Amino acid sequence: MRDDLPAGQTRPAWSALGRVESEFLRPHRIAMLGALVVMLVQSLLALPIPLLQGWAVDQLLPLFRLGEIRTSADNGRLAGLLAAVLASSVACHAGRMLLGWKAAAIMSRVALEAVRDLTDALHRKLQRQAMRYFDRHQTGQILARLTGDVGSLLLFLNGGSLTLISDLVLSVGIAALMLWLSPKLALACLVVLPLYALFHRQFAAVIQDRSRRARQQASALCSLLSERLSAVRVVRSFAKEDVELAALDRQIDAQREIGWDCLRISAWQGAIATLIGGCGTVLVVVEGVVLVRRGEMTVGEMLAFHAMVVQLYNPIVRLAGFQPTMAATAVAASRIVEVLDEPEVAVTSGPRHRLDRLTGGLSYRGVSFSYGPARGKTLAAIDLEISPGMTLGVLGASASGKSTLLALAPRIYDLGEGDGSILLGGRDIRDFSLADLRRAVALVPQQALLFEGTIRSNLTYAHPEATRKTILDAVQTADLAELIDSLPLGLDTPVGERGHTLSGGQRQRLALARALVAEPAILLLDDCTSALDAETEARIQDALARHRPDRTRVVVSHKVSSVRNADRIVVLCSGQIAESGTHDDLMRQAGLYARTYRRQTESLVYGAIEETVRAGV
Repeated sequence: MRDDLPAGQTRPAWSALGRVESEFLRPHRIAMLGALVVMLVQSLLALPIPLLQGWAVDQLLPLFRLGEIRTSADNGRLAGLLAAVLASSVACHAGRMLLGWKAAAIMSRVALEAVRDLTDALHRKLQRQAMRYFDRHQTGQILARLTGDVGSLLLFLNGGSLTLISDLVLSVGIAALMLWLSPKLALACLVVLPLYALFHRQFAAVIQDRSRRARQQASALCSLLSERLSAVRVVRSFAKEDVELAALDRQIDAQREIGWDCLRISAWQGAIATLIGGCGTVLVVVEGVVLVRRGEMTVGEMLAFHAMVVQLYNPIVRLAGFQPTMAATAVAASRIVEVLDEPEVAVTSGPRHRLDRLTGGLSYRGVSFSYGPARGKTLAAIDLEISPGMTLGVLGASASGKSTLLALAPRIYDLGEGDGSILLGGRDIRDFSLADLRRAVALVPQQALLFEGTIRSNLTYAHPEATRKTILDAVQTADLAELIDSLPLGLDTPVGERGHTLSGGQRQRLALARALVAEPAILLLDDCTSALDAETEARIQDALARHRPDRTRVVVSHKVSSVRNADRIVVLCSGQIAESGTHDDLMRQAGLYARTYRRQTESLVYGAIEETVRAGV
């Protein structure tokens, strides 16, 4: 999915509409056929009206000649004729109204059902995408396709499609009726139609290009709003409101300019279509007068023909004005199809092994990984054995590959061909279903993301059927019991969007408790206690060791204090294992781990001394 294409490259926007129709509208074809029949009848009911009016004129003209209306019978005939024409015209208009309402009701239901299915398909598609997809695309761009593009399709299906069908049927019907009524006059009327086609072709490519640019700009604006609203605390902390407002104004101005460009082109197209229609009407009037003088056509027939000309040209002018909507809908469909055509996460044809109970540890065999050709290797030839029940500490500087090492185990990212393998219980993790794998392996990231709701809903997110004991044990282990007991609503306390009502440390502890409630066999802790003080972190580590001593734990951190008590410690440097051993082993090696330990210990000592000095002063 890209919002910008190289120059000269276009997507098959119109074919995308066919794709959307075949996948999401075809199941409703019976209802759509019913709406089409109703619209056909509704359009055809417009045809008798000018004929009735023309016939009435031909009948009335003789009666209005001097001296023709002499008796009450003539008056009665005149009144009856007018009443019949009026009643017939009213009946046609009433029928058109009722049929139009029925067709609109059917198509509205079809549109809502189709858009519901389409939105569901897009959400399911996004849920099956690899993390690389979300690394490449901004959240705002994705939201623009889920809302703006789907909304364009809904608008078209709900109203535009009915107008299009009605106008097409009406135009064809009127043209056929005109040819039957007077072929000569019909040819004078239809001679201008090729001009419509010519100008339509001239405007089509320009309008589609502007529509695509408008959708791209809408995506850019949505991305900016999404990013800035999520970072509103950062913006305010640096007093950058004016700067962000200026950036937003620039995006809005750009969108306004593109919108004005689209409206200007559409207005020109409508004006030219109106001019062509006016020229055609003049031709019809001139030719009609000639035919009446020759006696080849009555006055009533000419007036009826003139009324039909207006009915013929008005739909064509509307179709010209509708072209930008059609182009925007085609562009929206092509952008939606791009999402639907995105390759999904590569999975096996089916899980070859059922992961009912974990019977072994975690093994990395020659694992290498890269986020892209331009990024280089984040991990290179990692060999690592983690026994069941073992606590492994992973230490390393920023960008050393620590988080990537953990993300590969539950297949947040997938290994490429020839990049090694990860084994769980002696079997490749790709042989298990993702659901089974992620029930057994839980990752707690450093950035604790919570959901809108309560503490309870966040705790039970991964395991809704968790018992009260499981929840309370997890809360106790994560050192949250005292906090929850102090809240008036306890577990039912709202946490706000992304947990903003909690502190950073509280969010991290709640995210840890959420993973514990899921009762995984392997717990991956990605620096998830970085916002905690040393005393709280130590309590949580002790509680984790006591809570499930048989659980395998991998603790990633840049702090030695977080990993020093692990059964084994590996030190990552530039995506490779630089050192491995226990704390005492690594201290004797006097390598990277020992230097990091001394540096962090010295900083703690100096900090304590400074605090003591300040307290003494």
